[in-house]
Amino acid sequence: MALFMALDWMAICAFTANGMLVVLECSVARSLQLFAVAIGSMKALDFYARRNSPPRYAYPNPPSDGIVALLLFTELRYESFTPNYLRTAPAPAQLEEDSMTEYFCCHHRRGDIKCCKNILYSTGKRVVSQHAQQRKLHHRFSESFDLVLHGAFFLALQALFPQSNPTVQALQILLAIYVIWESLQLLLRYKTSPPLFGPVYTASSLASFWSETWHTAFASPCRSLAYDPLRRHLPAKYGVPVAFARGVGVLASFSLMGLFHAYSLAPVLPIDGVVRIIAFFLLNGIGTVIETAIWGKKSHWGKAVLAWTFELAIASWTVEGLSLPSGLQNISWDSICNVGGVKRG
Repeated sequence: MALFMALDWMAICAFTANGMLVVLECSVARSLQLFAVAIGSMKALDFYARRNSPPRYAYPNPPSDGIVALLLFTELRYESFTPNYLRTAPAPAQLEEDSMTEYFCCHHRRGDIKCCKNILYSTGKRVVSQHAQQRKLHHRFSESFDLVLHGAFFLALQALFPQSNPTVQALQILLAIYVIWESLQLLLRYKTSPPLFGPVYTASSLASFWSETWHTAFASPCRSLAYDPLRRHLPAKYGVPVAFARGVGVLASFSLMGLFHAYSLAPVLPIDGVVRIIAFFLLNGIGTVIETAIWGKKSHWGKAVLAWTFELAIASWTVEGLSLPSGLQNISWDSICNVGGVKRG
């Protein structure tokens, strides 16, 4: 454990030093560098926070420790280790293995009532878990088809709508992030990786958008570094109501993401844009807490309409401060490293 902690802190220091000592002149390259530094630092801090309960390989027949370590370092979401909203049911091989264990116990230890009770409990719990998981998954979908669909919608916005409109720009940013990340997912994914995104058009609330539809690449550090500490310690140490502590944890998670994006995008954005990025995530956190306090997990068309209206309103306001070019055709690619050289429309 001491060696693990030492190596982890060495990694944190190395990432921090890279961001401070290696300063790239190209603003876009610098932004990508800071994204890598921020992701690596959060991942190392996440490892430290989870040092007493590291992610576990959830599929049957786990690989060697070296391969598991490689997965830990390269899998942003730990989807091979922890449950994921879009993850499929347990592999048939695992169910068969469990069934054989239950068969052996019941047929060779007929007098062991405790054993059989445990079997009934564990089997029922597993079945209920699978059924609950199936209920949460709204419908099966094709990642490749959805990528094409969202890409076509992006191109339609480029061709048919005014590029100076901030709402159009906000939707295009949303779709561009989806297309880029999903393309990388399809190229680089592991065999056990579930879909990175749900279909964006199925989001029915702020909470479902951020926890079920949008990518969860940074869910683990948000939980271990922001949500869980506040959720656990506020009620235990200060007697804060659990519901209030959950809300504070949600706000802390969104604030962490706001700082993460502001730090990474600072080289390519004006100061006003950086401030609006932080405000965007903080407002989403506030909206999610209020939405949950009013509706809980209940579904309602009014809830969906308000969520999309709120999201597009604050996204449009955020975009107005980013100084974006009006459409792809107005980007001066020969001066991409100089944001000031981008033609404004």
